[in-house]
Amino acid sequence: MAAMRNCMPCVGFVVFLGCFTCVVTPDPEESEKKVAAAPEYSLPTVIIDPGHGGHDDGATAHGLREKDLTLDVALRVEQMLRSADLTVVLTRRDDTYISLAERADLANRFEKSIFVSLHFNQSNESSAMGAETFYADQKVPPEYSWMWVGLFTKPEAPPLDNGEVLASFIQASLVMKMDVVNRGIKSRSLYVVRNVRNPAVLVEGGFLSNPLEAQLLMNSDYRQRLAGAIAEGIVNYEKTQQRTAPAGKLAKVLEERPSAVPKN
Repeated sequence: MAAMRNCMPCVGFVVFLGCFTCVVTPDPEESEKKVAAAPEYSLPTVIIDPGHGGHDDGATAHGLREKDLTLDVALRVEQMLRSADLTVVLTRRDDTYISLAERADLANRFEKSIFVSLHFNQSNESSAMGAETFYADQKVPPEYSWMWVGLFTKPEAPPLDNGEVLASFIQASLVMKMDVVNRGIKSRSLYVVRNVRNPAVLVEGGFLSNPLEAQLLMNSDYRQRLAGAIAEGIVNYEKTQQRTAPAGKLAKVLEERPSAVPKN
């Protein structure tokens, strides 16, 4: 009996530790559920942003309105990317005005995405021509909420991709596929590329003020080729970014559909 009495404190301590362990250790069944529910590798959502809309016509020249062309090309790009099994979201699908803040807010709802805003240029010089693609000169970091694990400090914001690589791929595709004047890629303080958290670019697909480019943009086949060049730039960019993808996954998703992006 004495021996048993001497053991009681130890037993009580062990029981206490056992209870404590149960409190801090995750439920095995719950852990299995989380693992089972973990999403499979997925490609990012591609957000296509047709510039202007509604009361905002954008550039106008030679009977063309920028807002009409951007929507037309955006719908074509969407169709091509969907054919390549990419998830696509448009910021507008009709002649509706959407503010720059609303466009950026929509893009920032997606944790994993790329953002491509479509535009056309205008210049006082009718000889100005060619395509150019803009990326952010500096990203505006998103606000982070306070966390209980850091009562007096906010978590360090992850580095933000300014979209330069994405811009390079799209611009290269435009130049090679469309044989347009290469105006290059440029960093600019543009609202949508600065305020979208993920890689974001703004594409200027030609000058409405240039008679030759305006004539080309009136042609549906030309706009289809333009959309194909933009889509191909997006797809080629994505191939280079998914270095952590399971073997063969990206190739299966993007390379088994060669007809998804029209070739010249």
